[in-house]
Amino acid sequence: MPDTGRIRGIVARQRELAEAVAALTRSGALSPSPRKWGAIARVVLRHGATMSTLYAIAAVRWPDRVAVLDDDGELTYDELYRHAMALAVDVRHRNGRRPSTMAVLCRNHRGFVIGVCAAAMTGAEVISVNTELPSRQLAALIVRHRPEVLVLDEDFLLEVDAYRGVLVSVDSLSTPGVPSGVARDTVSRRAGRITLLTSGTSGLAKGVPRTITAWGVAQLAGTGAARVGLRHDDIIEVAPPFFHGFGLLAVLGAAAVGATVVCHRRFDSATVLDDLVRHRVSVLVAVPVMVQRVLADPGVAAAADRHHLRIAVTGAAPITNTTVREFQRRFGPILINGYGSTEAGLVSVSSMDELVETPDTVGTPALGVTIRIVDDADHAVPIGRSGRIVVRGPLKYSGYTPDATTPALTDKAVVDGFVDTGDVGYLDARGRLFLCGRSDDMIVSGGENVFPGEVEDALSTHPAIAEAVVVGVDDREFGQVLHAFVVHRPGEPVGTEELTQHLRRRLERYKVPKRFEVVDEIPRNAGGKVLRHQLIGDASLSNTKASNSE
Repeated sequence: MPDTGRIRGIVARQRELAEAVAALTRSGALSPSPRKWGAIARVVLRHGATMSTLYAIAAVRWPDRVAVLDDDGELTYDELYRHAMALAVDVRHRNGRRPSTMAVLCRNHRGFVIGVCAAAMTGAEVISVNTELPSRQLAALIVRHRPEVLVLDEDFLLEVDAYRGVLVSVDSLSTPGVPSGVARDTVSRRAGRITLLTSGTSGLAKGVPRTITAWGVAQLAGTGAARVGLRHDDIIEVAPPFFHGFGLLAVLGAAAVGATVVCHRRFDSATVLDDLVRHRVSVLVAVPVMVQRVLADPGVAAAADRHHLRIAVTGAAPITNTTVREFQRRFGPILINGYGSTEAGLVSVSSMDELVETPDTVGTPALGVTIRIVDDADHAVPIGRSGRIVVRGPLKYSGYTPDATTPALTDKAVVDGFVDTGDVGYLDARGRLFLCGRSDDMIVSGGENVFPGEVEDALSTHPAIAEAVVVGVDDREFGQVLHAFVVHRPGEPVGTEELTQHLRRRLERYKVPKRFEVVDEIPRNAGGKVLRHQLIGDASLSNTKASNSE
């Protein structure tokens, strides 16, 4: 008897491959001049399946096209590739051999791209380091990963003064000039690894190593072209940090189709709005909190009247229905929402039409990805019923980087190649994924399960609320009660009773927070994720004080 499940999988993979090829052809990525095919083939043979291959191909196909437009000006694909090659040669010479590990500690500018590309050229494991880490955590990460080479911005030099490996400041990179023989000896075809760090919202960020494969690169390029619609002539503003998976994915996706990346070392909503007009940005990539700040900026109306956007992509954190609708009202039905995790990689992508119809979906599986919803016994649940989201895709999760200082480090569960994302959600009859929330964020109040996202979304519909986060705190009577942190819009204060009545008209009574606390801002990490553990501590302290005063 034939294995029908395996046959269906093969057919699905072939269909996805055909979709990716067609989309890449439309984007211009697979339509080079015939006279360049030989040069492209030589580049692929020389570099193998690595991140540097994307930039090597781009340098052959579009040498004079701007690859990066940052705070220091423009850099073409040819210039970027030559800078990366020069850096790779330099670190090999200073290290005495090709390094096995290279860490990159750079904000959003050309230096990050050059550093990652150079590391990939040498076959080293690339460690992408969070630029917003406190000094103590940064030191702990360097001890854990032991990079032989550290590429960094000059303003981080004092924070790594104890580092004893090869130190390279990207601010001091000189104009490259590398003999071809030296370059050939430097480039490795070995498929290196890239290690991304988890968000670290509950402690020291964990390292998640990934081996770069040809299928992984193909999925990246295919999803960017087929599901997002990237084209070779796009000007892409990438606002999320490059060290984060979302930002890195956007940067590599741009290289795959030969587009231009616009970036700045620090996010500023007014600068983004100015870029939309000044640089005729056609694609905006931003995490939800950045989208919120763009919409709240005084200059949004003027930019919305003059923008050239045809696509906006968000992801990496939950986005409220209110924010989706407001963005669509300002800029048109151009928003796409993506979902993924450091461990699982890119999981799903919504289309523009899907977000217009259903703003809370995160879409259908990305190319090469299979999504299952399972119960606690790993059994599949029916369509429409919520459960644990487990994922299998081209980026194989193989555990966290070992850490002698934290022996209790627990890997994500993997069953039959499916990794547990730690999220809870459900699939509808059309295969669209909907998120309920993080399994460890669920609040159990009086025996009822409450996911904060539903309450936060309802709060966001009140015109006086700019942001809202709901956490659970211990309670003797109910086990846990809900505590809401809210940020008011300027000049629009609102009382607890009004918010309570607002929620009671929309939610079951047990989902209404017991207390509301007004704050100036919601604490987040550099990737835009809410620091819930910090807020839980704040809420517990507030509730204790309130109880003592009653």
